[in-house]
Amino acid sequence: MFSLMANCCNWLKRWREPARKVTLVMVGLDNAGKTATVRGIQGDNPEDVAPTVGFSKVDLKQGKFEVTIFDLGGGKRIRGIWKNYYSESHGVVFVVDSSDVQRIQETRETMAEVLQHPRIAGKPVLVLANKQDQEGALAEADIIENLSLEKLVNENKCLCQIEPCSAVLGYGKKVDKSIKKGLKWLLNNIAKDYEAITERVQKDTAEQRAQEEQDKKERAERVRRIREERDRQEREEAERDGRPIPEDEPDDENMPSPFQPINSVITENEDREKEKKRTNSPKRVADQEEEDEDEDDEEPDSTRQTPDNATTGEQDKKKTRKLHLKRKHRVDPLRTEDGPAESPTPPPPPEFFKKPLPPLANRPRPNGDAHDVIF
Repeated sequence: MFSLMANCCNWLKRWREPARKVTLVMVGLDNAGKTATVRGIQGDNPEDVAPTVGFSKVDLKQGKFEVTIFDLGGGKRIRGIWKNYYSESHGVVFVVDSSDVQRIQETRETMAEVLQHPRIAGKPVLVLANKQDQEGALAEADIIENLSLEKLVNENKCLCQIEPCSAVLGYGKKVDKSIKKGLKWLLNNIAKDYEAITERVQKDTAEQRAQEEQDKKERAERVRRIREERDRQEREEAERDGRPIPEDEPDDENMPSPFQPINSVITENEDREKEKKRTNSPKRVADQEEEDEDEDDEEPDSTRQTPDNATTGEQDKKKTRKLHLKRKHRVDPLRTEDGPAESPTPPPPPEFFKKPLPPLANRPRPNGDAHDVIF
């Protein structure tokens, strides 16, 4: 009875615990099946997978764990970025191509380099011997012997388990049972020492960021010294040759970045348009006032008007106001009181004007089907 109550209490305690965040790095040679393994765990079809360029990040839920897996590319040129992800990892998944016997030595060297890194040593490691479905694949014992796995694990004090599997045989709930078993083992060993591993991850991450900042400052200092030396040499050459000394170019730090978000560019253009409208609105009012003054000046000078003349004058004023444009370049209306405008001089008559036309020639015309000619 007491043990039953204790088990119930432990179950309730585990049930109320928040989900633990775990970060894993998945490494291995290129074409080992890392991306196919991740896609199978995630529930996607692992077939027809393209090689990973750089890295890919996958978030998934495994029981009480919120797992983030960094699938890192395995090419020779890109293995140098692996060390940038070691500090924030709680564990390692190393995928081996069991069917590629020719590259087993390269796999051993790469694994030794990973396990000997100070930010990986002591963390749990899961080795997946992938592609067991292919002909000629090495067995579990052969892989342990060829990789010298026991020696590497003991030297670096890493908990390790190897699982022979095939990532392309299933995905989701039908994923290979060996992959499920290995992932469960890895998460359980991380959970046993979760606080210590998390503290180590935080410490390593802070140290790595500080080191990156230091490297950045040193790199900027080296660039500054190189530029100063180059500018000094250019000035000396210019003084020696009698040429004008070139002006100093602005530093890259002070130059604005040419790449800006499209939203900020759009808002900046809209603000400029609004500012232009605000500055142009007083000018438009002033132009309108000038036009009204010009209209008043164009009224007839005679002050003596009869009632009839007043009405006609008002009508003429309305017509002229309608014909005015809002801009300065307006069209002046015709003044009706000046009388009809003189017609322009007609063009000179053509040469054949008042001359007799030439006589018409009698041409024969066909008459019906017989083609009789009528004169």
